[in-house]
Amino acid sequence: MLRNKAFIRFFSSGLQALALQVLGSVFFYVISVYLSKDSFGAISWMNALSIFITTILGFGLEQVVIRRIAASQRSDWAAAAFLFHSLAAFLVTLTLLALLSLVLHGEIYHVLPWFFIAQGLLFMGIPLKQFLNAKEKFTPYGVIAIISNSLRVCGAFYLVAVHQLQVRSIIMVMICTAGAELLALLIYVITKTDFSFKFRFQAYKKLIKESTAQYVSVIFDMSLSRMDWLLLGFMASKAVLADYSFAYRAYELSRLPMLIIAPVILPRLSRLMTLKPTNELQEQVNSFNTAELLLAMLLPLVFNILWTPVVGMITGGKYGATNAAEFLVLSLCIPLQFFINLLWSLSFSVKKYKAVSSVTVACAITNIALNLILIPLFNGIGSAVAFLITNILQAVLYYRLVNKHIMHISLRPFMILLPTALAGWFITSSINIHFLFRLLLGIAFYLLVALVSKQLSRRTIQNSKQFLAQ
Repeated sequence: MLRNKAFIRFFSSGLQALALQVLGSVFFYVISVYLSKDSFGAISWMNALSIFITTILGFGLEQVVIRRIAASQRSDWAAAAFLFHSLAAFLVTLTLLALLSLVLHGEIYHVLPWFFIAQGLLFMGIPLKQFLNAKEKFTPYGVIAIISNSLRVCGAFYLVAVHQLQVRSIIMVMICTAGAELLALLIYVITKTDFSFKFRFQAYKKLIKESTAQYVSVIFDMSLSRMDWLLLGFMASKAVLADYSFAYRAYELSRLPMLIIAPVILPRLSRLMTLKPTNELQEQVNSFNTAELLLAMLLPLVFNILWTPVVGMITGGKYGATNAAEFLVLSLCIPLQFFINLLWSLSFSVKKYKAVSSVTVACAITNIALNLILIPLFNGIGSAVAFLITNILQAVLYYRLVNKHIMHISLRPFMILLPTALAGWFITSSINIHFLFRLLLGIAFYLLVALVSKQLSRRTIQNSKQFLAQ
């Protein structure tokens, strides 16, 4: 029974991650191969800026809405309030960007409003998506997102086939598929759920007030994942940004398991943490953390062994060796991201909004400062190093917060598994054999140490299952 519940939740959540990360990465892979590095860099910059703008417009409501609805069935009104907010913010911002494009000269400023339309349509679908996720109905949006992103990939291949792959044709594909996704979500929630579009202004004010505590946190959290792109666009060439953004998208794709796990554990912790944490819950959370890190440490080992030969092969040498250093540094953030996500979920579930905001703001400012220093010196590698340092700082600060105010999280998995993964990579990289044999050797070494050190054990797996099935 525990196994069935956990499998269903992960499968449903995995559909969303598959659509957003895997199919999204395939789309950008296609355009990265068939466009020049300058054009791909420009698309990456405008897309990152559009995402940053929609994050600002969200006002931190996304996380508050899902926590409220998950914690209480009487809070379903929050999704309708967020939907109204999203629509109004989208229309106002689009008007301002259109007016700005008339004043400023340059191709980028004329195309930017169109990129914003694509992201804005997805932004307006977030309240509907969060309503379903809070109810742990992950499958409907997963199916919708798979269809819309598959259409986007097909559109990219069609443009390649007819020799019309250009910035403007790409943005039209993005707008059409985003609009189709929003329409499908609206149809589903209207016909298959009890979603109410009734807007209550006083309730909306209450929601805004609650989100204000973490609004700054959301803005700065977004800057952690996209500010490096924006600064590289200003301070380096579009080709440098293309190399970095390709490596970064591969890094994001390698976090796929975390993106599947994250929407599953947040609603669960929001319920379980309403009461004082028990010793049993603490043991389950620590076991789950060990299981997560066991996978998270293995991922960079595998992907770095495969990076140069495989990426070089599928891109015709355009990427791979040229940005292997950037990916190596970024991949070290994968286990940190798993760890940070669990600590953030624990903190958010007990409403430590101000503390979360303080951590995020401190890390984002550090990230910006490091990028300003390191990008002029090392270009994309400097930006990757800045991101790694920031992730380490974020993990340390969240760890202190959780251990002081919520529960004790063991660092033993980090101390054992991280050196093991690094040793596996160094050992295999020094052996001159086919990369597939190096991959098998690296995995075997890592799992052997995990078994001997009892990081991989039946107890860890059983406790993790119990936590996920509650």
